[in-house]
Amino acid sequence: MTKPMQRFSFLVCAVVGTFALSSLARAQDVVVGVNAWYRPPGMSQEEFIKQLADNGVKTIRISFPGSVDFIIQAYSHGIGTLAIVPPHAGSKAKPRHSSFDIPLSECNPEEFTAAVKPMLDQLEAAGVRLTGLELGNEINISRFNGDLPDSGSGRMLGLADLNNPNDSEASTVASGYRTYIKIAAALKDLRDHSKLNQHTPIIAGASAHMSSRGSKSLDGKLAASLLDSIKFLRQNGLDKFVDGYAVHVYPGLDPSRTTATRIASLGQDIFSECRADKPCWLAEWGIPNANQRGRAAAM
Repeated sequence: MTKPMQRFSFLVCAVVGTFALSSLARAQDVVVGVNAWYRPPGMSQEEFIKQLADNGVKTIRISFPGSVDFIIQAYSHGIGTLAIVPPHAGSKAKPRHSSFDIPLSECNPEEFTAAVKPMLDQLEAAGVRLTGLELGNEINISRFNGDLPDSGSGRMLGLADLNNPNDSEASTVASGYRTYIKIAAALKDLRDHSKLNQHTPIIAGASAHMSSRGSKSLDGKLAASLLDSIKFLRQNGLDKFVDGYAVHVYPGLDPSRTTATRIASLGQDIFSECRADKPCWLAEWGIPNANQRGRAAAM
């Protein structure tokens, strides 16, 4: 960075194919950027985008609703966007606590299309080519999926659970995942009929890594394993509608963990479902850093 960026908590987005530290991907295939949903108080949108550009940022990741003008202005400064499109966009379903935790099982592809198409049309009219469309964020945890209740068992659901119709908790989550696939089909149809973004990749958003399958989730709330969520979604046909899968990694700073241990863990717990034709996008990555003058993470 050319100068300190005060109070920005930045993460890194990158495209990752089959995991191998020596060759994550060819350099020309990697998209590196920052999560940009936090703007410091008192800083205007114009100032924020200028500081991003001055610091060499070429790609940002930001939630789509309410950010169309931001995305357009950033694009005019040479900054592309991986746009997070909530699967509950336009939904009339009632959220549990916040606008993020609407149950996927109660969402509707027609309502989604009616809400998202005008925003995509506005971007197209402004000449914006998106870096990617990420359908949802961490839909495998309760904060972003109302089908996962706070008051549940606290289990980490695996593939066998999601496929078990007699498991009352898991079957509700599975129903929501099947609805999510229908919404992915609606997003692909919108993408395929666009003029500028026909080839913009669509990325699935079951991306939170909370703990291993079969164990308790880290926050004590019902959750679904990242890898098993991807497997279930694939099992039910999501590969037809998406070009990749988002994953989130927060590795920590435990000095006792060797490089070999970290690589083995990432390969087993995060990247084992990545494939050449459906790569993982490392949509969030970060380590703890108390320095408020430049909380930047880099790969």
